[in-house]
Amino acid sequence: MMKKSLLIVSALLFSSSCMAEQWYVDGGLGFISMDGGGDKISPTNLYVRGGYNINSTFDVGIESSVTVSPDQIAIVPGVDVDLDIDIGTIYIRAGMPVGENTRIYGQIGSSNTTFTASAGSVSVSDDESDTMLGFGADIGLSDSLYLALNYSQYYSDQGDTITGINVGIGTRF
Repeated sequence: MMKKSLLIVSALLFSSSCMAEQWYVDGGLGFISMDGGGDKISPTNLYVRGGYNINSTFDVGIESSVTVSPDQIAIVPGVDVDLDIDIGTIYIRAGMPVGENTRIYGQIGSSNTTFTASAGSVSVSDDESDTMLGFGADIGLSDSLYLALNYSQYYSDQGDTITGINVGIGTRF
C-alpha cells in the first residue's frame, strides 16, 4: 500500500503537466522523539520535503527524515547503543493563508518509520507504517522563500509514539 501510494504521489509531483509556480521544497532539522514504556529516545534528523500545490487550499507531497545524530543509551557499562529513527512520508495538506506569503495547514498521510538500534557491528531494525497527522506553517520571508515549521505524529501504537518537530527553510517555484 505504501509503495503504491508513494508511486502515485511521485508521478503527480514529477509530471511535466504541473505548472512550475506550484512547486515547493524545504529542508532543515527534524527533532524526533519516541516515547514508550517510560523510555524516551530523541535523535536529531535532517529532513527534506517537496510537493505540489493542487490549488490554494490543497497540496500533496513527500518527506524524508534521516537521523544524523543518533540518541544513545548504555545497556551495560562501556556498551552504548545508537538509536536511529528514519521516516518516509507521503501526505496531503489542507491550508489557508493568514498573511502575505504565510500559510497554516493541517496534514494527513502515510508514514513508514524505521527504528534501528546498533552497537559495534550488530544492528537490529524494525519497520512500521501508520497514519501520519500533523500541522504546521510556512511563514513567508519573501515572495518565494519561507520558514517551514511543522509538528507531526508519525506513529502511535500500544503506548509507543513517534513525533517530530521540523524547522527549515523552503522555496516556492
